[in-house]
Amino acid sequence: MKIKFSHPLAAVLLLAMITWSCSDVMEQEIVAPEAEVSDPTYEQAVSLWQELDLEAGNPYALRLNTEYNYFEIFENQLFFVPGEGYQGGPAPGFYPGTGKGLATRMGKAKSFLNQFAFVENGELTTVGAPVTLFFGDELAALGLDEIPDQVSSITVDKKGDALYVKNIKNTVTPISASLSAFIAEVEFIGGTGQFAKFKGTGVVRGNFNPMTGAGASVTFGNLKNKK
Repeated sequence: MKIKFSHPLAAVLLLAMITWSCSDVMEQEIVAPEAEVSDPTYEQAVSLWQELDLEAGNPYALRLNTEYNYFEIFENQLFFVPGEGYQGGPAPGFYPGTGKGLATRMGKAKSFLNQFAFVENGELTTVGAPVTLFFGDELAALGLDEIPDQVSSITVDKKGDALYVKNIKNTVTPISASLSAFIAEVEFIGGTGQFAKFKGTGVVRGNFNPMTGAGASVTFGNLKNKK
């Protein structure tokens, strides 16, 4: 993924999440789990998508498919970790982050994510990076280990049921010094507990403040139980 930044301050956090987050239907009926907070609804997810679009001036104009059956609504926080040879600016370096919010079949959930940024042919580029690079201890404490390196994002509930996500394509659009929008195509590649056999695809839409790393995101996805 290559990104051109039109504002120097917007490059400070370039990235974006992914998470995550499309037309098949789950083979298993979705059953609401016992949770402190109810699962997100399609209407709630669409509402956040529209709010993010309005705030950023609708930079992507993506038409939503009404057959999505997996949703995430998150508040996120990113931070920067310089990589080898770093001499200033937005790269090279990692952009790990965390999120908290709601996810289908989980209710209240949290997420962990990671991206790597570097300069290629004069352009800033980001790719998904192993989420375990910075969150191995936190994930192990939740009973999550032996996580494949291709997993760049994980959504997990309080029981330790986790959905693994692989970043496929990510685009960041600077809007202003304090706002950047992003959209990412992701692949769900299994996980643990109830998500162990689930596969699928999805799209993650979000905005974030390049100067603070704070932002919000919504995921629309489709999951299928690959028994």
